[in-house]
Amino acid sequence: MYWITLITIGIDQLVKYLIRNFMDYGQTIPIVDNFFYLTSHRNIGAAWGIFSGQKFFLISIALIVIVSIILYSRKVTDQLTRIALGFFMGGAAGNVLDRIIFGEVTDMFDIQFINYPIFNLADVFLVVGVILLLVSTYLEDKTQKSNLNEQS
Repeated sequence: MYWITLITIGIDQLVKYLIRNFMDYGQTIPIVDNFFYLTSHRNIGAAWGIFSGQKFFLISIALIVIVSIILYSRKVTDQLTRIALGFFMGGAAGNVLDRIIFGEVTDMFDIQFINYPIFNLADVFLVVGVILLLVSTYLEDKTQKSNLNEQS
């Protein structure tokens, strides 16, 4: 779990470094015209600008989540759940590092065919973690039901 966290933080911070240092703020590079762009953007809030300017609140929430995951992970033996927690913790840590170091989060992925906020790799890792956790929960539930049926 922790190696996934460290790898996701490293990749996230590398991409953000490249965006901050090799693109002008607001610069957009089309990847797939009228669909997907690389855009240098900064966010002082969360998605869709919620909690804008609430840096300490967002840092506090992220740190509480990270500590909670660390404590919870001590009880987890399921490998898929541990992988999910690693992605989730890496995503949370990637964004909290931005907030602590720069006071804002560097975003870059811009899906323009829908009204969706510009996001970053840490956000992708958070979503991957949630999806894997849902899959893990589903599989665990299915296994438990199967075991109950066998015992009946």
